[in-house]
Amino acid sequence: MRMQWKSMVMIAALALGVGIAGPAWSGLADPMMEDYSVHVIPFYKIDAGWASILVVTDTSYRDLSHKGSDIHLNFYDAACNFKQDASLEPTKNDAQIFILSDINDANGQFNGIPGEGVILLDGDGNRFLTYILLINPTSNSLVRIDSIPCKGSDSSVCYRDAAATPAKPNTSGTWLRYDSVNTVAATLGDSGPNFRTNLYFFSAPDKSDLNAELLKYGTPRHGKWAGNIHLDGYCNETYLGSRRLVQKCTQRVSLTSFNFTNLNTFPDADCDGRPGHLVTFASDNGTDPSDKDYSGFQETIVMLAPSLPDASLIATGYMHHSDNYYPQD
Repeated sequence: MRMQWKSMVMIAALALGVGIAGPAWSGLADPMMEDYSVHVIPFYKIDAGWASILVVTDTSYRDLSHKGSDIHLNFYDAACNFKQDASLEPTKNDAQIFILSDINDANGQFNGIPGEGVILLDGDGNRFLTYILLINPTSNSLVRIDSIPCKGSDSSVCYRDAAATPAKPNTSGTWLRYDSVNTVAATLGDSGPNFRTNLYFFSAPDKSDLNAELLKYGTPRHGKWAGNIHLDGYCNETYLGSRRLVQKCTQRVSLTSFNFTNLNTFPDADCDGRPGHLVTFASDNGTDPSDKDYSGFQETIVMLAPSLPDASLIATGYMHHSDNYYPQD
């Protein structure tokens, strides 16, 4: 079984390399840059048929040693509580893959980690690449989730300041790809088992273990992470209503749970055949924008045809983001 998973991962990596399935991040920092030695990355399984695979590789800078360089991992659950740590030792020009659900992988260090959460990886100044592959061998589906890197001052790497606290964080580093406004450009419905759409939101709220640890490396773009999110729904330029989310840490919610009935089935006559459009922003009181940061992405899984029950298309992409919100006229 382990060899089967390894073969699937190799095929997935090849597909991603030639552009069959694109990386999920875009925005303030180029996800393909090799300049980062500290990363944080969410992980989860879509359902029981899926597996989460961690990929760790050297970069063209070749910072890693021939004998192996330590990369320290902290695992946090979906509430941002610290659960356990681990250590990997990739070598120069090396690429390694780890099945997070395999209790024997990484010499048993992943035994007991949560099924969903966040990983913080620290290369101690050695630059490396990392991302998550979500793979379903039954439906031949895969998606890649790139990391959120920490950028040091003057484009240098980030280092952990053990003395930093939430009250006095390390301000020399910046956690990229978090922002105060995140937009779903277009959504095509959530109409049942053959067409599912979920939104995934990711933050590091105050008083959580993850928040305290990330602040030892740096802060997000506006200094603090969001605890509440406001969401507006639209179609065909028509405002459909607003919803509010309390963002505890990681949160995966179905599009139907927002009860935008015009957006459940595509195309919708009242939308004149146009897709849905969602704008989300951080809000302390649930209504007004606030300068706090979070990330989010949209995940859509489509069964290609009833005659092909074992073939699905998955499209997952992170939301477009900015630091400005312009209310509707």
